[in-house]
Amino acid sequence: MKYYMIKNLGILVGLSFILLSSCEKNDPDQWLKDNIEVIGKIPVITSIAVVPPQTTSVQAGSVINLDLRYWSEDEIDQINFRDSVGSAAKKLFLNKPYQKAYSTVSRTDSLLAPYQVPAGLASNTKIIIEAEVVNKNSLKKVSTLTLTVR
Repeated sequence: MKYYMIKNLGILVGLSFILLSSCEKNDPDQWLKDNIEVIGKIPVITSIAVVPPQTTSVQAGSVINLDLRYWSEDEIDQINFRDSVGSAAKKLFLNKPYQKAYSTVSRTDSLLAPYQVPAGLASNTKIIIEAEVVNKNSLKKVSTLTLTVR
């Protein structure tokens, strides 16, 4: 009986050694590193506002200036602006290729974009302005601003 216990213990130790020696010590994230493709970084929109004055209440038919502040570690391709008046679908009203406009004050690129508020809108109509910054790697960031017609 003692022989069988020693034999079984020897087999168990041998199997344990084989199992433990077959495990590789890899970086815990190695599978992830082997199975992802990094295409770049997403742009950042720090703010979108109406200048001057800093208000979201606008007059129908007026022209306002939209101030977009943004940056990206990767190359920027273009900036798109869309609007949605009331319950209407979004439509593109401005597409601009990227031009460097770095501001040392805000530490961002800045873009002033004119917007013609549609004429004849009823008071309290909501207009949603969507700013989109698109990088050359196709990653993009969208930010919105809601205007109210007075």
